[in-house]
Amino acid sequence: MNSRFILVAAVVAAMLSALPGAAHAADADESTHVDSRGFSEYPTDDTAARSGNCGVRVDLPHASRTTPGQIHTRVESFCRTGVVSSNQITGKSYRSRWYGWEHRKTKSAGPKTTSWIRVTVDPSCEPGTWHRWRTEGFGRAVINGRPYTAAAYNQNDKEIKCR
Repeated sequence: MNSRFILVAAVVAAMLSALPGAAHAADADESTHVDSRGFSEYPTDDTAARSGNCGVRVDLPHASRTTPGQIHTRVESFCRTGVVSSNQITGKSYRSRWYGWEHRKTKSAGPKTTSWIRVTVDPSCEPGTWHRWRTEGFGRAVINGRPYTAAAYNQNDKEIKCR
């Protein structure tokens, strides 16, 4: 009985993988490798800026409290010290799948001439479903006339329920 079930499952999987848009092993994980969890500093020469005052921050993905069927993550690029002449942020959200992370939404803000910029990445989800979520933030800022980049991510270690 088990061998028949395995054979049927293998045949169904092979048929589904031939459909357009189906996931393949080659695109097993769509996420980017980002080392810093939650916060990453802009690598400036200014000691005050490196003391957690300039960088990219990514909050933990969570089910929206205001909009049913969405997962929200706030992504920020900021610098409390120095002169910021350009600031921009991009957030990319993914959900867990059997083959890795599936890209669900990208959202950007800027460039603006402000010391703080934020975007909320808000991919849709089906209420009642459970997934782990990962959001990556990519910031680019010009501080005191010099360009800097930083990236950070945050993700759920356990599945969360879409409301």
